[in-house]
Amino acid sequence: MEKTNVRYNRTILVVVVILSAFVTMLNQTILSVAQPSIIDAFKVDLSTVQWLSTGYSLIGGILIPISAWMADRFNTKWLVSSALGVFLVGSVVAAFSGDFTVLLVGRLLQAVGGGVLNGLTMTILFSVYPKENRGTPTTLLGLVFGIAPAVGPTLGGFLVDNLGWHSIFGIVAPVVGLAFVLGLFFMADVVPHKTTKLDFWSVVFSTVGFGGVLYGASMVSDYGWTDVHTLLPGLVGIVVVGLFIWRQLVVSDPMLNLKVFTSGNFTVAAIISAITQISMVAVEFVLPVYLQNARDLTAFQSGLTLLPGAIVMFLLAPLSGQLVQKNKGKQIVVFGITVMALSTLLLSRLTLTTPIWELVAIYALRNMGLAFAMMPAGTLGMQGLTPDLISHGSAANNVVRQVGAAIGTAVLVSVMQSKATAASPSASLLKTDPAAYGHGMHLALVSGAQASLIIATIIGVVGIGFALALKQPKKKA
Repeated sequence: MEKTNVRYNRTILVVVVILSAFVTMLNQTILSVAQPSIIDAFKVDLSTVQWLSTGYSLIGGILIPISAWMADRFNTKWLVSSALGVFLVGSVVAAFSGDFTVLLVGRLLQAVGGGVLNGLTMTILFSVYPKENRGTPTTLLGLVFGIAPAVGPTLGGFLVDNLGWHSIFGIVAPVVGLAFVLGLFFMADVVPHKTTKLDFWSVVFSTVGFGGVLYGASMVSDYGWTDVHTLLPGLVGIVVVGLFIWRQLVVSDPMLNLKVFTSGNFTVAAIISAITQISMVAVEFVLPVYLQNARDLTAFQSGLTLLPGAIVMFLLAPLSGQLVQKNKGKQIVVFGITVMALSTLLLSRLTLTTPIWELVAIYALRNMGLAFAMMPAGTLGMQGLTPDLISHGSAANNVVRQVGAAIGTAVLVSVMQSKATAASPSASLLKTDPAAYGHGMHLALVSGAQASLIIATIIGVVGIGFALALKQPKKKA
């Protein structure tokens, strides 16, 4: 392993990394509220416009495993700068797109840049902070993971209502441009390198395998679990992921070194990361749908209900990092997962008359749990890895989180849709009593939301068991 020995300003370098991580995550959540406007602008259907999200997730999921090899092989500065450059081009193309095809191309370019950046974020942060200061990356990443998903829908709703859907890409471009310029001047080659050849079959198996699993999961909401559109890519993906795992175990220089999973703490932490991601996605999918479709709030108003939770995450992320540095990592992860599961259970009791302030308070409580669970668990998992495995640990953790979240989200959306459909009033009621039909549809949606959140609660309870299985690293004398 070739060690780097370069001088750099760590503060500005970290600013570039966090800014990049924030904008890539914001970019995933800000689009959701703009989809109706895009459908109207380009006269496309819902299944077509969903490719803006599905394609982004697919490209990102495929690139994450490859990012470990990239981090080992290439200069960190030019890798980050190139990824930001591609992301910037994609943002500009999307902002000025005049038809849906051009918009999709821009979105996929964003996905290429974002996928590489997502795979590098944790690797870079853990490379520039020594083990005794690993609470700092926990704090920084906690801020990103907490604020970006909450701010995205609120900001997106405001922009779409006042400036049009193009503006959601227009506002991203300057931020990415700033990160790109700062990266050119202040990013440094901080990740240790080793010269390895990229294994062709590893790339093929990774692309087909993880791409198939993610694509199959994304099709559940449209076709259900038993349709060929879901089953075929999903089953092929699972088989090919098995081939990918086999390939990594037999080649001398694996693209993704699965040795990281020999660390029990890392494996447990990766599972916890997936569970917390499922909880985060579940609530942030269910609540806006409930608030807009059942309670008739605007996209901007529903987004505002998430802001207090984002503030809670912002305030508590530094505390969670400090507690990790004080060797209290396991305790706060157990506490955080427990609070997360409890708050999700409380949300599952929502009705058509639940006060909005109550939902805001419970959502803020849930974000407190996430602040103490998500990033501290990841930090505990990474602490036991040697420097040469950091990039592979970061990529593996991201893969487990993204695939787990995709499958978990598919389950939750499926439960919500099937329960809501079963509880829907007869279509004939629409002709005889439209008001009663509308009320019945609202009640059906609430029923689906409740069922989905109960499943999310059960997943959270499972997470408590894994949190208890974490081992607290021994404190140095």
